[in-house]
Amino acid sequence: MSLAKPIVPDLYNWPLSDTIVKRYTKNYLFDRLNVTNNNGILSMNDVLMGWLTKIISQIRQVSRQTTVKIGMASNGRTLLPNIDVNYFDNCSFYLCFSFTMSDLDDLSVEELAQRINIEKRQLMTTEYIQSALAFIDKHHRSSPIHLGWQPIGGNDLSFSNWTRFPIYKCDFGQGRAKNFKLSSMECDGLILILPTMTDDEIELRITLQTEHAKLLLSKLV
Repeated sequence: MSLAKPIVPDLYNWPLSDTIVKRYTKNYLFDRLNVTNNNGILSMNDVLMGWLTKIISQIRQVSRQTTVKIGMASNGRTLLPNIDVNYFDNCSFYLCFSFTMSDLDDLSVEELAQRINIEKRQLMTTEYIQSALAFIDKHHRSSPIHLGWQPIGGNDLSFSNWTRFPIYKCDFGQGRAKNFKLSSMECDGLILILPTMTDDEIELRITLQTEHAKLLLSKLV
């Protein structure tokens, strides 16, 4: 979180963007990226974040001295007390990881994923969540509170993982969903990780500037 207002690009100078859609299984992705996961703690989410941040930042030609931040939405329901079991709404916290471009260049995908996994475990604790709530309670009346990274434009990336939301198992009155789509949007640096009808498969939706999206498509495994 930050009290500093983010820099928002001029709407009239907004670059055109494209969305890449790809599907992966964990076994395929780990095999193609040479992720051994010997300690067994790495998730597909850890690896996707490390891999995509590395190659997208390289495509953007970020200088080695620059810090790239990664924002990730995370479910905080299980870490907050006194939430009714019948509460059917989001309770999202946003984690923010930082990498120098030199680390993104030099470290392997597995090493980056390990760092993300360790920092994620350190941040998603009851104590940390309570400190975040105390920060919000202290400042929200006097100043707007913004995300700790640049969600639109710039060098940062935003990840949102919906794979644990059982969209294909929900009955909305006409039976279970057969397909799930999101409306198109103009953005640069948004990565959605969505469920599919196959339990071990995820769908990636990566929205970048058109030029960068074309380059990324040629580099995806």
